[in-house]
Amino acid sequence: MKNIFITILIMILAIQIFAAEKAGDFKLENIEGKQVKLSDFQKEGLVILDFWATWCVPCKNGLPKINELHEKYDNVNVLTINVDKPRKKAAAISTVKSNRFTFHTLFDSKKVVQKQYNITNIPRTLIIDQDGTIIYDHTGYQRGDEKHYEEVIVKWLEEQETGEPKEDISEPEIEVPED
Repeated sequence: MKNIFITILIMILAIQIFAAEKAGDFKLENIEGKQVKLSDFQKEGLVILDFWATWCVPCKNGLPKINELHEKYDNVNVLTINVDKPRKKAAAISTVKSNRFTFHTLFDSKKVVQKQYNITNIPRTLIIDQDGTIIYDHTGYQRGDEKHYEEVIVKWLEEQETGEPKEDISEPEIEVPED
């Protein structure tokens, strides 16, 4: 009976590890008032989606670091998705412009994409590859989190150069005790 339980547990863990979550496409208005789609940015490389609001202090602390990644890597597009209510749109635009952020700012005031991605807490940062696979998912922001984002980016870039997946740096290996 113990062996059956361990076998079932291993199968469940394997399914969770290998069933990579896919990012659904969406269309939102950008800071210039144009409708843009996620899939347009995926063609160019990795996409970092960062959900934020003007009232969220950790969000605003993380935005400069995410902007640095956007400027550092040519094939990484950062899409920040502001989830404030429509009346706060001007404040969000002011935040982006006064800080001279160069990332792409999108507005999800109706929370359509927030619901689509099951975003219940912000900031929430997702890294999505060209195939639409979410390769990194993190909620919250503390100083230093951007180092983890960059590790994921560098690993992905190395895989693109060599054509071989590197060892996973984000998931610890699971050891199963023998009988």
